[in-house]
Amino acid sequence: MMPLIKLGITAWLGAVALWDLRTATIPNWLTLPTMAAAGGWCLYQGHWHVLLIWAIIYLVWRANIVGGGDAKLLMGLFALFPTLHFALAFSAMVLVLSVPLIVKRHWGKRPADIVWAIVDRMQAGRLLPTREELEEHGRPYAWTFCLPGVIYLWLFW
Repeated sequence: MMPLIKLGITAWLGAVALWDLRTATIPNWLTLPTMAAAGGWCLYQGHWHVLLIWAIIYLVWRANIVGGGDAKLLMGLFALFPTLHFALAFSAMVLVLSVPLIVKRHWGKRPADIVWAIVDRMQAGRLLPTREELEEHGRPYAWTFCLPGVIYLWLFW
């Protein structure tokens, strides 16, 4: 039974990643059922801390750091794996995947220009991105959440 569940979760994460790469959106029908089922199961088992995790992810979405589909994907993942071990492993894997993407995005820019852009932004009081900036400059990077989910699923769950 467990291999079938793992295959199902892997298929779900693969579908989310591919959908995001192709359309730069993640539809509710791909995220809400997992959120509801896994979240309900967590609460049934007494893992009330998932509500705190969801609140934090909600705030990250409201701060325009991730899009709504990404937030619901993260809520589903943290409901599937509601442990500190997952949070640490997931964070480390996302960091390893994200640093090269950030370097690639800023490759060819002078470090001083990047620093001054950050300073200018802070002086303007715009530390966090706006909704418009997220929509204009956001990238379909849900795969950087899905791949760590699959790795954790098969190696540690």
